[in-house]
Amino acid sequence: MKNVVMCFDSTNDRPGSPDATNAETLFRLLDHSAEDRQLAWYDAGEAALNSPRLFNPAARRWRAEVAAAARESVIDAYFYLAEHWAPGDRIFLLGAGRGAYCARALARMLGTVGMMVDRGDNVVDFALAAYSLPAQSRTTEDWRHIHRMICALQGRNDVAVPVHFLGLWDTVKVPGTPTLCEEDWSGNVVSGRYAVAIDGGWGPFGECRIGRDDDTIEEVWFRGAHCDVVGGPNAYWPLADITLDWMIDGVVKAGALVCDTAVPRTPAPSELDALAEGARSLRFRKVPDDALVHASVDVYLRAHPDYWRRLPSHIVWSDLDWAARAERLPVAETAPLVKARSDADELAAVAS
Repeated sequence: MKNVVMCFDSTNDRPGSPDATNAETLFRLLDHSAEDRQLAWYDAGEAALNSPRLFNPAARRWRAEVAAAARESVIDAYFYLAEHWAPGDRIFLLGAGRGAYCARALARMLGTVGMMVDRGDNVVDFALAAYSLPAQSRTTEDWRHIHRMICALQGRNDVAVPVHFLGLWDTVKVPGTPTLCEEDWSGNVVSGRYAVAIDGGWGPFGECRIGRDDDTIEEVWFRGAHCDVVGGPNAYWPLADITLDWMIDGVVKAGALVCDTAVPRTPAPSELDALAEGARSLRFRKVPDDALVHASVDVYLRAHPDYWRRLPSHIVWSDLDWAARAERLPVAETAPLVKARSDADELAAVAS
């Protein structure tokens, strides 16, 4: 049995930049030393930049191109799994921004059509083209009907392939595709974590939430704008480090192998990071009643009580021992792989 870790990003083929997203950072922190125990796959995706805002022919072409690129990423990931996954292996799907949308689409594909391994089969090609990122919105019942149809075609009672862990940072809808809604993860997703930005999303396409009704995936709200939760350009790194550390904690508890000595990792965040200011957002979000809110927000509230205006009257604090992880997780002596943060940087972020 081995882990197969799939990471979807939205960097427009700019991996390795100093402004790496949390998806790329986590990919680099994985243990790549033993392929018999863990395989890792990474897709840079398309950057969420320079999008036309008008509904004109150029904008329509742009949306079609972005959707086609995302669909290709999902299909490439599917064929990678078809080649490397074996029954009993544990699949980890991770994604940031639009990459999170792709990770969710692949999880849905695995739960709906399973693993069809014959790449030259016309039925396989049709299923992947039609169901990877469909142009039209489908309900949960629609997907169940497709699942029953695929089971009948393959002569099996169930074709779903389990996803051991689904880790998402602030999903952004891929332009040219429908909003993800009414998703039922109970069939094939074992567990997961979803980090959502309190202080707003990116651009006109909005976030795709999961909600508290689904207890398979833990949806937790973090302070900051979209980039502060996802990481990448314009992110306030103290806040991005908090969501990264939370996700690392989740994948490690789920059984992923992360290098904590041979490969450097980012420092575990502290209460000083929780006090940092965040990036300005294009729009604010309404946090739902009884939402799970990360306990780092409580640190900021003590210093800035006015921030309560962003939150509902009833919330539930999550990850209460987050600051103590700095004592439990070893830190390598060498410099981090991405965007080192000095003490001066931390103080400047707090003062800004």
